[in-house]
Amino acid sequence: MDQTKDTSTEFTRLMYNMATSQSLTLAQAVEQLKRDAHPRTIGETLARYAHIPVDNTGAVLNFYLERLSSNSPSGAKRDAIRRKIQMWLSGDVRSISKQGAIQLSFALGLSPGDAGQFLHRACGEGFHWRDPEELVFLFALREKMTYPEALVLRDDLAGKGLLSPGNKNESSLTGLVRQDAENITSASELENYLRQSQEQLGSFHNTAYSLFREYLNLLCAPEINDLLDPDKKISVREVTVTYLHEALIPRFKKAVRGTPEAETQILSALQRDIQQNWPDETALSRMLHRKTDVTRKALVLLFLATDGAGSHDDPDDEPLEEDEDFESRCARLNATLYDCGFAPLDSRSPFDWMILYCMCIEEAMFIDAQIEAFLGAIFSQTPSGAPKL
Repeated sequence: MDQTKDTSTEFTRLMYNMATSQSLTLAQAVEQLKRDAHPRTIGETLARYAHIPVDNTGAVLNFYLERLSSNSPSGAKRDAIRRKIQMWLSGDVRSISKQGAIQLSFALGLSPGDAGQFLHRACGEGFHWRDPEELVFLFALREKMTYPEALVLRDDLAGKGLLSPGNKNESSLTGLVRQDAENITSASELENYLRQSQEQLGSFHNTAYSLFREYLNLLCAPEINDLLDPDKKISVREVTVTYLHEALIPRFKKAVRGTPEAETQILSALQRDIQQNWPDETALSRMLHRKTDVTRKALVLLFLATDGAGSHDDPDDEPLEEDEDFESRCARLNATLYDCGFAPLDSRSPFDWMILYCMCIEEAMFIDAQIEAFLGAIFSQTPSGAPKL
């Protein structure tokens, strides 16, 4: 039995059950999260995939040192590889670069499907099938190539100008590209596909952008469906204030290492996890104008603000009973994240735990107030007009 996997799964289930029990008041939920939040670290993920107990860091280090030493480009120094692994295993490192996760997928000998799951855990998103460079790595994994062999193939195709993203074709979606790419059986077929499909490929997530724009448009023009005055449209700035609770996300100083107030340290860590990459007006505008890619956190918050705008609903379904609303909403959100290449909700993540807790409410219209109240409590502020939950 894989004891590491077993323990991790049990703790994940415990955290999920606490978030969705509907038995915790707001104050109790915040205290529970402060006391019991143990976010999944990269060390834990690496131990799980090596089938080694997480507390046996020496064995985990040696396992990956051997695997990465034989799956690194020529010239890579063993000491440098060791230091990188030690950094991953130290402290509370929770994510690594996507390229590092891809290299680890080769070192572990994972299939494309298993590698996608590993990437979700290691860097928060899976493979992007529209990204030409990631298509090369997916092909190489499927063909059981080594990482150095995959790099040679990538560099060869890049030298031919085939890995440069095409125009930002918003109509090209991942699902269609994936169907074609999964049928590629040779390097020459891959080259031909990249040559013929450059205009369909790109590094930005089109599915995520399409949903992001739909959600944002709905929030900016909330009265449009009622045929009211078109001047009712509000700005992106007002969206961040009204729906994304920007005023409750403070700037704060890092907790000093070694301070005796353990609770303060834990709360500071929770604050950092929740505050990190919280979308503001500038971030939303850059995403809207495709200056940067849509983030997972922005998509989750906009999904909740619009109740997913009916995403993944079946029009033939019967109305749900009250006790089914949370499960349906959670399933729709996870399906949306999956479609966009992002990791599903993880109860070991403080931000995701907050989302699960706030979603677990009878009426979707109250989720916004629940999030506002939770943020006010976690940052020790009293949100204006927020109900005492």
